[in-house]
Amino acid sequence: MIWLQFILCMALIGFAGTKLSRYGDIIADKTGMGGTWVGLVLMASVTSLPELITDISAVTVADAPNIAIGDVLGSCVFNLAFLVVVDFLYRGESVYTRASQGHILSAGFGVVLLVQPVAGRQSAGTRAVFTNHRARLGGYSKELAG
Repeated sequence: MIWLQFILCMALIGFAGTKLSRYGDIIADKTGMGGTWVGLVLMASVTSLPELITDISAVTVADAPNIAIGDVLGSCVFNLAFLVVVDFLYRGESVYTRASQGHILSAGFGVVLLVQPVAGRQSAGTRAVFTNHRARLGGYSKELAG
C-alpha cells in the first residue's frame, strides 16, 4: 500500500510540475520579471517545498539527519543529471548556450552552498562555514559526526 501511495504522490507532483512550469512562464511574461528570475526564485522555491518539509521532519521528528542531507544532495545531483539529459534531447544547439548569463550567478551561489555539507563534515564537532550559534545554514556537523 505504501508503494501505491508513493507512486500516486509522484504522479501528482509530475502533473503539478507541468502546470507550474506553464504558469511560471506566464508570470515571467506578464510581470516582466524574466524567466531567469522566476525560475531561480519562484519555481525553485515552490518545487523545493516538499524537500523542505521532508528534511525538517527527518531532522526534528525522525532524528534522521542523514535522510535530510541525502535528500538535499541527492536532489541536487538528480537535477543536474536532468540538465544533461535535457541537453542531449534538445535538438539544435546546446541548452547551455541558450541559457541566460544570469544563471552564472545562481550556479556560483549553488557551489558555495554545496560546500556547506563538506565543510560541516570535515569540521566535525564544530560549526560549518557561514553559520552562527542560532541558525545552521547546512552542514549539520554534530549530527553527521555522530
